[in-house]
Parts: sequence; structure tokens; C-alpha cells
Amino acid sequence: MDNKIPVLLMLPPKGSSEAEAWVAAGRLAAACDLAERIKANPFAGPCFLLAHEESDQPALQEMGFEQIQSSVQPFHFGDVLAEIISEYHLDRLAYFGGASAPLMGEKDLQQVFEQILRQRTPTAVVNNLYSSDWAVFNHTRVVEDIKSKLPSDNPLGWVMQQEAQFDVRALPPSASSRLDIDTPTDLVLLHGHPGIGRHCREFLHHADPPLLDGISNLRRVLQTPASTLSIIGRASSAVWKELEERTKIWVRIYVEERGMVASQRLARGEVRSLIADMVNELQPSGFLTRLGQMSDAVIWDTRVWMGSMGSWPSPADRFAADLGWADQISDEALRNLTVAIMESPIPVVAGGHGVVAGGLLALLET
Repeated sequence: MDNKIPVLLMLPPKGSSEAEAWVAAGRLAAACDLAERIKANPFAGPCFLLAHEESDQPALQEMGFEQIQSSVQPFHFGDVLAEIISEYHLDRLAYFGGASAPLMGEKDLQQVFEQILRQRTPTAVVNNLYSSDWAVFNHTRVVEDIKSKLPSDNPLGWVMQQEAQFDVRALPPSASSRLDIDTPTDLVLLHGHPGIGRHCREFLHHADPPLLDGISNLRRVLQTPASTLSIIGRASSAVWKELEERTKIWVRIYVEERGMVASQRLARGEVRSLIADMVNELQPSGFLTRLGQMSDAVIWDTRVWMGSMGSWPSPADRFAADLGWADQISDEALRNLTVAIMESPIPVVAGGHGVVAGGLLALLET
């Protein structure tokens, strides 16, 4: 029996703005940490790398990853995955987004690989059934049949279960299984966590102090009994449960538009948000002043607000907003919101879905 599983690591384009470049550098650091852990896994087979940027390739090639190419243009995740599986005759595969598992330890990785090696029927282990950032699976040829439904990696686990009758096993919610670096805030929330690798630790050591100050202020609120935290966005019951078990604070949770990407509501322009209506009615500064009267800190998944506004900001604008770099934001409404957040009377940590999911779980574990 072949007791090795080939590995595929993908890294996306960097983008052109300063904020995007900052996140890309952090992603590369996380990818190097993951690569080290993969290479230490006795069940990992040949390791392939598909990195869009040439500058990302040398560090990972030095770790034993082979840079490969895809003929698929423009990029479509399902088509690329099917092409690689066919070209390299892969019966099993461990696919990882480059920054998809910054907190996953060697032991956890090994256990996931072992699960798949023991199975003969179609089986996959994923970090999240509804939004997969990595997947280890057998019976790989089925990807050819479902590739059209995989514009990105996020639907991979769900489509395998629903369309290909795979036994898809999702890991329990934790920072290790849920934190994927999609935004600047995801990256900053790693700071101080005992599970980060040496490359991420070194990168965050040089992070802009104001970014870390915001996280430190939020951490103090979480550690102060009887404080009140407000969470806005696509939070889950698992996060609420962890907050109740790990803290002694009061929590206000305003949950809206879970599944807005997977359901295509965002793509169809159907995102609706009562919170966004209040922000628009009161203006951002007025909304945060009102919220500050009932909260000591806020964690805000601002992508729901963005989705409700009709025009989706560019990655450069979104990332600059997360970093608080208002002068680099071209979208006027987002720039005004960012200024209000930076001038808020209480700490506000803003970002994408990760800020109310894996990022918050990481903060609770720090």
C-alpha cells in the first residue's frame, strides 16, 4: 500500500497596492511555516507548488516543493485542480491554500493524512465543510466531474459531499481549523498565539505597532470581567459558545448574511443588512458613538456592510481599510467608515469573515 499523499500548495497573486503586498508577505511567511510542517509529516509524498508570483517560489522550492505550471487561463480553481490531478496521475491529494493553516500543528496534520490513508471509499477531510480552505482526499478523479462547480476552493468540501457522495469530515471549530489568512486582520490576530511558526512570528515582530495596539486593547476587554463586546457580521454559534466558555464578559452579537458568498447573494447584489441601514442613517461616526454607549469594544465583519452598498470595493481598498490606512482608500464611503473606526471612542477591530471566526478564536486562545 502506498502510504504517502502528494501535496499541492497554491499561492495567489500579490496585488499592486501597499496593503495587498503587506498581506502577501504575511501569506508567504505562513506558507513557509506550513511547508515546514508538511515536510516533517512522514505521510506527505511529493510536494507541488503553484505560486502565481515568481518571487514566492524560491523560499518554498528550497524546502523541497516543486513549482509546477497550469495551462488554465484565466484561473479557475476546479479546472486547475483537475488538470494537475490528471497530469501527475494523483490518486490521493492534500490541497492547501498557502495561508490556509497557519496554526495547524504537525501532529494534527499527520492525523488528517492518516485518516485518508486508511480509507478505501471516497473520503475527504476538510477544515470547514461550508468554506473549505484545504482538503485532503482520495478518489481524486471525481474532481473532473465537479470542477465546473469549483470557481474557488471554498465550495470544495460541500460539493464533494453533495454532488460526489463523499464522506466529508470537517474538523471541529477551532483557531487551527478556521483561521485562514484572507485579510490583514486575520494576519494580525495571529500575533502572540503559541501555535504560529517561526516565519509568521518574525513577520509579525515587524508589524506596524498601531495594528497590534488595537488587538491589545481588544484583548484587555476580553480579559476584563463584566465588559461588553459587540460582534457584527457572519459570526457562528460556535464562536458565541467559545466566548461564553472562555470569558466572563457580556456579548452582543448582530449576525447577518451568513453564506452570502456561497449562496451567490453577494454576486447577485442581494445582500441586505439592518446594521448597514443604521450606519447609513446615523453616519459612521454617529453609529459608532451609539454603539460605544453600550459596548467596550467591537469586532466587525465589514464585508456585510460592503456587500449591501451595491459596489464591492477593490482588494486594495478593503485591505487598506482593515489596516486603517484611510489615505490609501479610493472608495469614499469606505474611507469615511475607516476614519470613523480609527476615531472611535472604543476599540474597533474590522476585517472580513475571519475576524468573527478563526481570528476571534485565535485571540481567545492567546
